[in-house]
Amino acid sequence: MADFSLQLQADNLPGESLNELLVEGPWAPILKRLATGENILLEGCRGVGKTMLMRTAASRLAHSVKNGGKVLGVHTTFKRYLATIPPPGSTNISELGNFKAWVNARILSALKDQLRLAFSDDPRFINSIVRKVDWSKIISLLETTYQGNQRPTDLATINSAGLSEADFKSLQGYTFTSEILQETRKSFNLELLVLLLDDAAHALDTRAQGEFFTLVKSLYGEGLSFKIAVYPAVTRYGLDFSYGHDAIVVSLGEIPKVDTMDSYFDMLRRRIQTNNEGGDAQALIEHVLDAHPEWIRLLVYCANGNPRGLLKLISQLLTELGGKSANQVRYEHVRSAINFVMDRHLDNMVPGVVKDLDPRLLTAAELLLEDFRNRIKASPQTKPDSLPRMFLAITNSMQIPYLCSAAIRLHVAAHVLTHYGPAKLGARSRENGTLYLLHPGFMFRDNVLGGAVTADKWLQHFDNMTTRGHTEIIKSAPIWEEVRAEASQEPSARCINNHPMMEPTGTCDHCGGRATPRGPAAILLDKDIKVLELSEFIKQRLRNYGYDTVRKVFEATDEQIDNIPYIGERRLAEVRFAVDAAVDEFFAG
Repeated sequence: MADFSLQLQADNLPGESLNELLVEGPWAPILKRLATGENILLEGCRGVGKTMLMRTAASRLAHSVKNGGKVLGVHTTFKRYLATIPPPGSTNISELGNFKAWVNARILSALKDQLRLAFSDDPRFINSIVRKVDWSKIISLLETTYQGNQRPTDLATINSAGLSEADFKSLQGYTFTSEILQETRKSFNLELLVLLLDDAAHALDTRAQGEFFTLVKSLYGEGLSFKIAVYPAVTRYGLDFSYGHDAIVVSLGEIPKVDTMDSYFDMLRRRIQTNNEGGDAQALIEHVLDAHPEWIRLLVYCANGNPRGLLKLISQLLTELGGKSANQVRYEHVRSAINFVMDRHLDNMVPGVVKDLDPRLLTAAELLLEDFRNRIKASPQTKPDSLPRMFLAITNSMQIPYLCSAAIRLHVAAHVLTHYGPAKLGARSRENGTLYLLHPGFMFRDNVLGGAVTADKWLQHFDNMTTRGHTEIIKSAPIWEEVRAEASQEPSARCINNHPMMEPTGTCDHCGGRATPRGPAAILLDKDIKVLELSEFIKQRLRNYGYDTVRKVFEATDEQIDNIPYIGERRLAEVRFAVDAAVDEFFAG
């Protein structure tokens, strides 16, 4: 039941389903802005709806152009960039030329697709250079399948795709793409080309982020606008791109409120209506929606209003209910589903935000989260009959260790803390701080209310969230030095013989070897198969036949997996889906 279509991410949805599934609700104003001439940074953590809004905007604009509209939307993603840049530590980092060519090719390939939708039989499209080039072949040349191979420049492939060597070199800059964009806009009499750049920057290696934004800014021109999906707090924009100036920041991810709950109910009902599987899973969700709306509201709060987070909670609830009928559904199943998902939240969300993280930063993030949760649990009530505090006011002082401030930003990007605004710390303090909401799912998991708490009691708690009562962490708090000292004891790298190293720039104390450069792809592929969303039975079968890492499963042929006893065609599809989901989730952010 866990493979119910409620799990699908927006980038996996078929295009024809977008308008059926989209709930505009509180997101309607943002959707409208995606069709304007503004340059926008669409900022939000994973699963908040950036891709859904961007894909819908592109789809609607394409439909409008077919009917005489003058604004064309072009949506593309930037997930699979890794093979276009050298691994960390490599000496071959001169220009990142292949990376820039890949970004440009992705944009022009998406432009070709949208023009085909709107002008397939038009001579202007048929004779255009953007149609004549096989951009998918160029993209494939620049990519590998996450195996870290350095791809040589293949002139024969470039020529067969429709580009000359000079064109390909131009593709490594910006004028070639800029000229095609302007020529296209004028040729098709368009007032505006809206480039919706999804999975941009937050999915990129930190070395590539600055190059990406420099390239995008170089494409700025008359009749073009750019909407770029980024993570809050952790995206690096480089020296040439000014955050908030070169593009207006539009934030997604408001904390859920009583008056926005209907939108989440609508979202779930639409998913049910477009699901073709039916069966017990669909009947169970319909039953919960109709008979226990308070449980759905509780799930929305415990997802912190994150649409994908809500779908994951629903999916886990279905797993908890496996084999049960509607009259056997209990609140205990809802509670177990929330606790299970929150137990995995930090492990799944934080490493996916920034690739190739220093282990010390992850340790600092874990230590801070533990302290934040303890402060909420131990926070005094503002009145005898009031509820515990839910917000943290954290100092903005530059005096706290950088490792700690970086860990806080990581929590914001990972949807552990929700940024809420500035605050004055204490009546006697001259410090300023920032208010953050600690993810409500952690409060539920930790049962900050104590004792046996009904769903209604939790809803009373969440419905009355207020920033007026918050716990403060000022610059003199001992936690900063404690966290830095403990996190610094973690090794930050491994040598060529896999020994832990405290300093990656030195030599290994065990063997004298140097640190091994490991790119993000290697980090994911070398993980144990326990990270895959598969049953324990399938994982054990894979292990028994030597497929104990993601890499081994990823690189195995269908025949090799199918030959494992008790796997078969159906389970082979499950294995492939799980590996693809893990890879896409990792590189999508």
